[in-house]
Amino acid sequence: MPYRLDAMKEVFEEVTVLGKPLLFTPCRIDRNTVPKGLYMYEVRHDDDCRGDPVQIGKWVMVNHWGTLISSSPIRLDSYKTENNAFRDIDPERDWNYEGVDSTIKEYLERHPPKKEKSHER
Repeated sequence: MPYRLDAMKEVFEEVTVLGKPLLFTPCRIDRNTVPKGLYMYEVRHDDDCRGDPVQIGKWVMVNHWGTLISSSPIRLDSYKTENNAFRDIDPERDWNYEGVDSTIKEYLERHPPKKEKSHER
């Protein structure tokens, strides 16, 4: 298993993905270090290795681009054959780097978690 970092010790890049303010890191994050009430997703890059984020999933093994942390859930499409779910994105339309660094604590001050029926980590 690849080495994973502690979410609470990392500084993330702020991004807007699918119109939502999120945190992004190119690293793999240990899901157990993400505070309750936040959602963690992994991002896959394009097969041509141009550096374009093209898919968000619960977890990504191949073409791992990074990790997203969100205070609200992102709708993913489940796959019947595996214990995962994905959503394709258009890197030009659905993804924007905001040019700001942030810790999870700073992000939570601006974007408190939404109360949902089920919480993912």
